Amino acid sequence: MISARGNFLLGLLILATSGQLTVGDEGDECTLKSNIPGICRASSACDNIDGYLRSGALTTSQVPSCGFGAREEIICCPTVACCSTDMTTPSTHPSRVNVPDNERPAALACARIRSGNRPITVHILGGTTVALGVYPHMAAIAYNTFGNVDFRCGGSLIASRFVLTAAHCVNRDSNRPAFVRLGAVAIENPPAGFQDINVAVIHIHPNYSESSKYNDIAILELAEDAKESDTIRPACLYIDRNGPSNDSKIFVAGWGVMNVTTRATSKILLRAGLDLVAADKCNASFAEQPSAIRALKEGVIDSLLCAVDKKQVKDACQGDSGGPLILETDAVDGLYSILGVIVAGLGCGTKTPGLYTRVSSFLDFIEGIVWPANRV
Repeated sequence: MISARGNFLLGLLILATSGQLTVGDEGDECTLKSNIPGICRASSACDNIDGYLRSGALTTSQVPSCGFGAREEIICCPTVACCSTDMTTPSTHPSRVNVPDNERPAALACARIRSGNRPITVHILGGTTVALGVYPHMAAIAYNTFGNVDFRCGGSLIASRFVLTAAHCVNRDSNRPAFVRLGAVAIENPPAGFQDINVAVIHIHPNYSESSKYNDIAILELAEDAKESDTIRPACLYIDRNGPSNDSKIFVAGWGVMNVTTRATSKILLRAGLDLVAADKCNASFAEQPSAIRALKEGVIDSLLCAVDKKQVKDACQGDSGGPLILETDAVDGLYSILGVIVAGLGCGTKTPGLYTRVSSFLDFIEGIVWPANRV
């Protein structure tokens, strides 16, 4: 079957909050930020919240919780749609209308990242291991499992307090990450200068559903800013909705399964070069798989990317979920962008391409949380 490339704990989407609590039952009146009127309602039934989150008018940390029902969280759901002046009809956030790509927050943040004049660590282009400092954005997501720390998903630091990952890695209370580990290549024996930072808030895309592979993207808001160094630094996001070309140089990176027979995971950060697959060819590959058809009812749409190793040797695998699909633009100067988020695949290293969430399709969602009101 088509599987998530991370942990195997799947569940209902829950809008995580930062601890705000408005105790109440379904149907009770409540109030959100800026005196927006609301009613306590199951998170999956709150249709109005999508407009607020997409526009950046609210973040999930600003949506009070009324408590928990039998199956999911009860949130304070706005009773009016976002986001016109009279708060009665939906509209596009004015900061996102006709803004040139090079002026949007993600592009401005990238310009700041690349202006730091950090020393460049040479890439190990001929191998699979990744030297410390080559991918300083890499985050290992840690979970407390019966008192033991378990790293079973990856992510990318995209701002000092925010890590980009997959929604299926963090979509249940029982699957809530404890902290992220930054600045480590050897995950269990990290070098001096690594940082473990607690996860404060989980922002899951409001349209994510575990029954499909669409909108599988989330942002972890950390309890404190990461301290930037040569081995810890945010990565740029790829913002072109139409690119890149299929002959681009792309890599996946993570600490996931490296042996499909023993299921052994890597203790060292690894990377693998892959090839992008055109949407029509990817759709044809998944159309042959009944389980994939159930999870991809609309097929491989524009918000997804496909990539494969033509030799069927290298691939992302279980434990790599949430990690980056990296577009390398200059190997000598170490320039790259986060093109996608590792989502799912039919096995590992097979002829069927792996699925990745296309980052450029979710810039409004990302920017509304990471750089609200265009503040970079």
